[in-house]
Amino acid sequence: MDFLLSCISTKHSLLKNHWAANKQSQEEQQTECPVTVLGSLQKPKEDQGGLLCLLNDKGEIKATRDMSMPAGIVPADDGFLVATMYDVHRVARDLSLVASPTISLPSFNLLHSLSRSQRGYLVASTGLDVIVEFSPNGERLWDWWAVEHGFELTPNGEPRYLNKDEDYRGVKFGTLAQTTHVNSVSELPNGTILATLFHQGTVIAIDRESGNWQVVLDGLDHPHSVRILNEDYVTIADTGRGRGLLVNIKGLKGTIEAEVDAQTSWLQDCSYDYRNDLWVLVDGKKTRIGLRSGAAGEKPYGQIELNPEWRLYEALPL
Repeated sequence: MDFLLSCISTKHSLLKNHWAANKQSQEEQQTECPVTVLGSLQKPKEDQGGLLCLLNDKGEIKATRDMSMPAGIVPADDGFLVATMYDVHRVARDLSLVASPTISLPSFNLLHSLSRSQRGYLVASTGLDVIVEFSPNGERLWDWWAVEHGFELTPNGEPRYLNKDEDYRGVKFGTLAQTTHVNSVSELPNGTILATLFHQGTVIAIDRESGNWQVVLDGLDHPHSVRILNEDYVTIADTGRGRGLLVNIKGLKGTIEAEVDAQTSWLQDCSYDYRNDLWVLVDGKKTRIGLRSGAAGEKPYGQIELNPEWRLYEALPL
């Protein structure tokens, strides 16, 4: 099996130094999370690099492509779409070409996950606490602004004000300046939107028409990576606890049916391929990808050790 891996930085030590200089609490000093527990008010000013990597389950690298801070990746008709800070790029399947023009909208800011929707694509515009749906041609189809739906305060209790008519591309917001740090989003077959809220430790379901939301699962430790298996099951990375979760969401109420111990304090991303019975666990702390089989990951399959200067974001099984 092959994977497309996004590395949000190729200068992990630079990021570690930035986080160490901006720790907000004793709790952060104890956990040493890659993004810290709450984050910082400012992003690093230095170039952080970035990389796409095509590799197999033995860790053999087939191709790489330098790219500034790539995060979410999703298959497209002619290759992949890759989210970066302020743009979505079209990339050839063998990484030989990054096509132009990019897909870019004024509400694109610190883009994280990408996923398919019935009408196009969904992206988490994390810097603004916004979810954006856009067409394959890059037209805005729908959006949801957290500040308009009860998430007006940052973790420090400061109110957040955003002008929906402003162009936020190129503006840098630290994690503490965000009210939710929404970082992943997916669409259920019935059109309901699921999203992970980093600060709140929850997965929420959003009604498209009204924008109203409800909690599907709470009590998580800075979650990422909600992925749809079918109308009743999703997987979620319970990041700070290092658990991959298989969750039943029948009736939009989440019940954890299986959990995989990834043996890390920062599980950046996870997915479960039920057809091949394989969990893919992206360890953001130890720069490795763990492969395990079984619904609860009880059977070791393999482990891919990677360059410790790579700050891993997402691994897409191909």
